[in-house]
Amino acid sequence: MHRILFLFLTVFFIASAEAAEVRSPEEYLGFPIGADRKLADYNEVMGYLDELAAGSPWVETETIGTTTLGRPFIMAVLSTPDNLSNLSRYKEISRKLADPRGLPAGEAEQLIKEGKTFVLITCNLHSTEIASAQAALELAYEIASGENDMARNALEETVLFLIPSLNPDGLQMVVDWYEKWVGTEYEGCEMPWLYHHYVGHDNNRDWFMVNLAETRAVFEVYFDTVIPHVVLDMHQMWSTGARLFLPQFYPPANVNVDPILYREIGLLGYAMQLECEERDLAGVISDAYFTAYWEGTSMMTPWWHNQVGLLSEAASCRVATPVYIDEVELEGGSKGFPRYEHRINFPNPWPGGWWRLRDIVDYELAIADGLLDCCARHNERFLRNFYAMGARAVAQGKNEPPYGFVIPAPQDDPVTAARMIEALMLGGVEVHEAVKDFMIGNRLYRAGSYVIRLDQPYRAYAKDLLEVQEYPDIRASEKEDFVRPYDVTGWTLPMQMGIACEEIDEPFEAELRLLENYPYAEHALPRENENIWGFALDPRINASYAAAFALLENGHTVLRADEELALGEDALPAGALLVQSRKGLTDDARALSRDLHAIFHPVTGESAAAARRLKPVKTALFKPWRASMDEGWTRYLFDTHLVPYENVTNEQIKEGEIGDYDALVLADISPDIIKKGEWTGEYARFSRPMPPDYEGGIEDEGVENIKKFVAGGGT
Repeated sequence: MHRILFLFLTVFFIASAEAAEVRSPEEYLGFPIGADRKLADYNEVMGYLDELAAGSPWVETETIGTTTLGRPFIMAVLSTPDNLSNLSRYKEISRKLADPRGLPAGEAEQLIKEGKTFVLITCNLHSTEIASAQAALELAYEIASGENDMARNALEETVLFLIPSLNPDGLQMVVDWYEKWVGTEYEGCEMPWLYHHYVGHDNNRDWFMVNLAETRAVFEVYFDTVIPHVVLDMHQMWSTGARLFLPQFYPPANVNVDPILYREIGLLGYAMQLECEERDLAGVISDAYFTAYWEGTSMMTPWWHNQVGLLSEAASCRVATPVYIDEVELEGGSKGFPRYEHRINFPNPWPGGWWRLRDIVDYELAIADGLLDCCARHNERFLRNFYAMGARAVAQGKNEPPYGFVIPAPQDDPVTAARMIEALMLGGVEVHEAVKDFMIGNRLYRAGSYVIRLDQPYRAYAKDLLEVQEYPDIRASEKEDFVRPYDVTGWTLPMQMGIACEEIDEPFEAELRLLENYPYAEHALPRENENIWGFALDPRINASYAAAFALLENGHTVLRADEELALGEDALPAGALLVQSRKGLTDDARALSRDLHAIFHPVTGESAAAARRLKPVKTALFKPWRASMDEGWTRYLFDTHLVPYENVTNEQIKEGEIGDYDALVLADISPDIIKKGEWTGEYARFSRPMPPDYEGGIEDEGVENIKKFVAGGGT
């Protein structure tokens, strides 16, 4: 009797937990998801997902990092309560399958049968592409409440990781700006500043250098804490073409991507397309617009890690304001889609009409369901291929050239070399250091050289970032127009960063040590010494300039050597930076040595004779009223290299308030920065009048003031 009662209570409590009531997004927000002119901001997105996690055993939330402006960067995890309780085990399985070395095929097969496919959906990387952040709340609610049987059934074999915004700072900014003008003639107008503090739209061009806080946080999810097997990155595009792009992609393809992966992309892309057609969602296109070539976007970087990366691009409305698109406005004119018409890759044209935020949400919910369903149906297949692609990469690295890359020691700029290696290691690449000198053919490499062997699971990633790209010519004949790339065509890190790196095309042996930490040089910290004049910084090392700026800011005397600087048996080239001893120098130098990895060399008075004193330069960086990624990247460069500067605005330049500066940096001098003109934003066809606080360009008077600034000795 007690046993029967215990079983009854157990089933009762489980059923109660499964049926736990949670508020809908509409009840939480006060409006339905996708309603015209209504948006959830990032604080509301966080709050709602946390509420679901507190009320449903199907949802958990976690913080994966901190944004550039200091906000919590969150991710939701959704699956069956049983899967979530065993999540650490499934993560362990994913890590083991990611590296087939030392994992026998029999054991791998057991793990494949036990494991779950990890699906990561990322939203709202570009902050004006806002529908996916809204759809994420409805998707999570449908799973938590039990209203979505398709997704719930799929989650028996999958775990969904959901990042509602890849740029939380930008989501908050865009919603605040949009709501400021709702109900006015300026409703839906373009925000005049970058929606990522530094790089705006270019936050989707950072996925190989890993500069930004947000990119680094997601890299940790990609390649360390989760290792998803499938990633879908939801975006929006222009308004007058197809309603939705889904893979397959348009040629060319990158030769370093495993062919299995391209086939899996096709399988999942067409599964999502089928789900849209079954829901009578017209206007879905594939095999068009977007190419499958370049490294560096959030959804493509996984390709070189044996992970499926998928892109969706929905047609945009005006943030949350509906747009009406007449059928005569619908157009093709792009790769794989020369005219807006029925085609094999576009079998159900959308006829035109009103296009709303809710429409985008409907498409995105459909593809999320289709994706999860297909992953669940092929759970073991995706895990088996994930393991097999890693094994194939290891075998290729052992049996065919190139066999590796060597970054020879010494490097002119060891700090920048270490930064390059850091970027590789953040992406999961194994890097070794030579313990002893070694030979490859007739070439001697010194101990301390860094070696990237290519017999590792992420071979493709290392190879793609270190070799020289040659963009493929896919024309049938030279009579045809060259097929222009969609985006970047070169990302060879050694070339970009000025690092010597040699490709190894023959098998080699060397005594190597696996790097556990980023290889910033360990060197003796500066110490008090009454017998020295001061310290010198090598001008070939980028970090030296950051250190010099910091020392100037702290009131130290910094000089620059006109000639080669003798340092005992060694020497620094002309241009070496010198700092003279004074109170506090040693403490400042020690801190900069730790924080910047700057290398301070002791200098005698005789060595410092032929040098010129540097003075601080009061620098102005022009920040136009209209968002400029060039200005943002320059600001990022200045901030990370400790360059002192002040932003100056259109009005300051037009009023001539720049005379007190020594240097004026114009990172962006495009025509619409100079002249006030029509708004030509991302969705110009549906743009609104410029808001009343629009400052325009610097105009003729600003140009004249810049000329006067230069004539008066300014740089």
